[in-house]
Amino acid sequence: MATRKNTKTKRNLTPIFVGAVAGLVLIFFLALFFIQPSSEENYLGGNINVTGDQLPDLSVDFNRDCVFFENLNFCQQLEPAANMKAPVINGTDLNGNSITSEINSPTILLFLAHWCGYCQVEVKEIQDWIDNGGNMGRVKMYSILTSINSSQPNYPPDKWLNSEGWSFQSFTDNELNGVAQHFGIRGFPFWVLIDSNGDIVTRLSGSYTKDQFEIILSNLDNYDKEK
Repeated sequence: MATRKNTKTKRNLTPIFVGAVAGLVLIFFLALFFIQPSSEENYLGGNINVTGDQLPDLSVDFNRDCVFFENLNFCQQLEPAANMKAPVINGTDLNGNSITSEINSPTILLFLAHWCGYCQVEVKEIQDWIDNGGNMGRVKMYSILTSINSSQPNYPPDKWLNSEGWSFQSFTDNELNGVAQHFGIRGFPFWVLIDSNGDIVTRLSGSYTKDQFEIILSNLDNYDKEK
């Protein structure tokens, strides 16, 4: 008699136990969902959004010196994303102002990591060039702060750029580095050259001197005029 009673009790408890486990699993996944970083909130709490097709990765053996040839068609022969529509970035800059990369001008998107020594040199080089009368002409440039790590030097990155007197508006990537991934970046600093139709001209990885930067500007401008 006692055995039957115990069996009946166990059977009565089984649905309660299963329900409790199912409830815990549901709570776990809901918690996991809500603590995921938002893809549309940048690392510093502002807005960030990227639309358009994700670009293929730049080849590791891409010859970045192609950008010094007057005709950028050589770069395009090596660039897997050549003539693809550039993804469009919308968001807020470091001062909370709304900005977009969708403009009718030849454009450079410069991806920077605050801990990257080459990026630090590049920012100083370009800013010094600007401070000494450098003229961007028709070319617009935006920087994108990405791969942010609070344990690395020059954190937070907005204070780093402000301390350098950086003249260009900056987007900030999200915690997942979604914008950088969308552009298929490989190394820092990373450059994306875009024509006035919004098409990818070429991408480049690594730092350049002031004189080389001037050549890049001139070649992009000329390419855009002749296209």
